[in-house]
Amino acid sequence: MSHAAAVSLSSNKSRTWKWPRIRWSVGSTSIDRASFYMLRLYRTNLEVRLRCIDPTTLQSDSQKQIYSVVSEMLKSFNESAANLRDLEWDETYKAERLISLLFSGAQLRQEITARLQELAGEDPQDAQALRKDYDSLLKPAGDAGASPADDPTLRVFLLRVMEALHWNAKKKYLARPIRKEATKIILACVVISFLLVVAPYVVLNFDFRGHEVGKWWSLFALYTALTSGLLGAFFSRLITVQRHWSEMTLDEVFLHRELSYTLLRAGVGMCGALIVYFFLRSGIASGPLFPEFERVSIDFVNIPRPDSLSPSVKMAFVMPSKDLALLTFWCFLAGFSEALVPSILANTERQLSQATESTQKVRG
Repeated sequence: MSHAAAVSLSSNKSRTWKWPRIRWSVGSTSIDRASFYMLRLYRTNLEVRLRCIDPTTLQSDSQKQIYSVVSEMLKSFNESAANLRDLEWDETYKAERLISLLFSGAQLRQEITARLQELAGEDPQDAQALRKDYDSLLKPAGDAGASPADDPTLRVFLLRVMEALHWNAKKKYLARPIRKEATKIILACVVISFLLVVAPYVVLNFDFRGHEVGKWWSLFALYTALTSGLLGAFFSRLITVQRHWSEMTLDEVFLHRELSYTLLRAGVGMCGALIVYFFLRSGIASGPLFPEFERVSIDFVNIPRPDSLSPSVKMAFVMPSKDLALLTFWCFLAGFSEALVPSILANTERQLSQATESTQKVRG
């Protein structure tokens, strides 16, 4: 072996493999990367919008100073400061509001109209209120000699619209992880309550002895009522979180993350189911839509073979009786609907009042 080859082999042995380092300019999650790229696009859009404003048309020294400040703000974007991304969004929103102070004339009014339409998609109620204020600024009511609002007044109004837009965007960003936590908590509660509801159907297969069951099955009807109300309450919370999240205030968003609030709603649902349980048992309401407690049971259903020579497997399964299904449904509805039990109590109170008045008239 030559000296050069020996040196080359020695250097190859001493050399160690190193994995290439992957450096993200943002956080490690897909949400972080998406936020980073959206921030860059937002900043570039603001730069283009700033270029559409001719500095020579600015009316005051204050506007010229704002133009200079915004230009410096948009140049100072730091792509490597991933941990400061939230602050970068705040600075970007600030730059956008400062740009709105540079508009005037028809451009200012067009910007207000466009921003009001954008706000209508985020918060229709707030957008409608601001739309009325804008119409009153353009067409003052009362004094016939009053003139429409001037540009400085409209700039202040545009700032109000921009602040509402930025607040809604910030609230969505803050509420996203809280919504995730709340959904996990409520979903876990839904799964637990679901298992409690179906548990008797599973336990019956182990506790069934001929035509008898253990003494604890005497609580089965009450147990079914309470667990059905619990499932209804958690299911109602889950639907509320999924459908009405954007309509909640930030305080309500934080409230749904608390386990104590979820358990409070569960307690209300179980109490409502218990009231409906006694209401149905009282016999005040009767008919095909209401259960008869003497027929509340879990039935074994046998599927007979077509014939004795059929190779099919003989099957038998458990299922609730019609009255047990009705009881479960009513108690689930009592936990799901917060208005059902109060309406039942109000109607019952009215009937009792009418019955009492009729009795007093007869005795009188």
